[in-house]
Amino acid sequence: MSKSNKLFFSALAILVTVGLGVLTNQKSNPAYSDRPLYAALLVYISDPYWKTIEEGLKETADDLGLMLHVQGIMNASDAEGQLNQCEATLLKNPKAIIFAAADSVNLASCLKKANERGIVLVDIDGNINQKRTKEMGVDVSFSVASNNYEIGKKAAQYLDGKSGKVLVLEGLDSSYTGKGRIKGFRENIKRDLKIVASQPGDWDRLKAADVVRRIIVQHPDLSFIFAANDAMALGAVESLRSADIHSVIVIGVDGTANAVKSIKAGELTASIAQLPYLMAKEALEKAKNQVEHGKTIDFHQDVPIVVLDRAVFEKGSEPLLRYLR
Repeated sequence: MSKSNKLFFSALAILVTVGLGVLTNQKSNPAYSDRPLYAALLVYISDPYWKTIEEGLKETADDLGLMLHVQGIMNASDAEGQLNQCEATLLKNPKAIIFAAADSVNLASCLKKANERGIVLVDIDGNINQKRTKEMGVDVSFSVASNNYEIGKKAAQYLDGKSGKVLVLEGLDSSYTGKGRIKGFRENIKRDLKIVASQPGDWDRLKAADVVRRIIVQHPDLSFIFAANDAMALGAVESLRSADIHSVIVIGVDGTANAVKSIKAGELTASIAQLPYLMAKEALEKAKNQVEHGKTIDFHQDVPIVVLDRAVFEKGSEPLLRYLR
């Protein structure tokens, strides 16, 4: 096979692989052909949290008059797949790329190419910090995310005035966001609360449920559970209900649709909501502003968080509720 043929089939393989992850809006619509192109690289595209981010990006792009090309990997461990998607995205020469890195080391080569072409890079969801970007030699304009330390702190404050034993359900050990939430919680709980176990649930509902089943045998007087995401919190709720335990306060993180449903049903106690729709909206709006005006802004662009519980929904006056999806 000639060298030119090899290059052709190599490029074709990348496009076929990437095409499976394409979630582009405004498909084949001539009305969008002259609009500036922006792109996004997401993870966990089947997860409700990332589905909400996708929705926020698409609706904001329509509001701003932008063409948007969204791609995503099904599993956060598919770093190679995301690299292929990034390389294919560069072929479209977007004005900006909003990305959530599955593996910042693996993605670095593509992000450097984007820098060389003058493409604005924006981190979403806090998957990379400023120190890491400097180590990689990549210029990321800013990061739009919830402050994960503050999320953990809010969860701790929700338990102010209470006493008893606490179980902490951690995310993946490699997760920068998960570690921030746990640190915020640990450093702000009052002395009357005692963490009797802190174990990884790896963001997984079933694994978290298994952990809770074991812990309630060891600590039948458990009073509280803080889970670093809603999936694990809902797994905890399932285990408690199976054991006919209804007195344990369970707090999750994210404010997903399933979590909201469970809160309204009187099952899950609370969720510290990240408002991913608002995160996506602000990421794209600020990316557009950066492309058009190029002003330097603070790297950390924090999105508001809100504590959701049954009382908040019954009152209905919290203005941030409009961003729930």
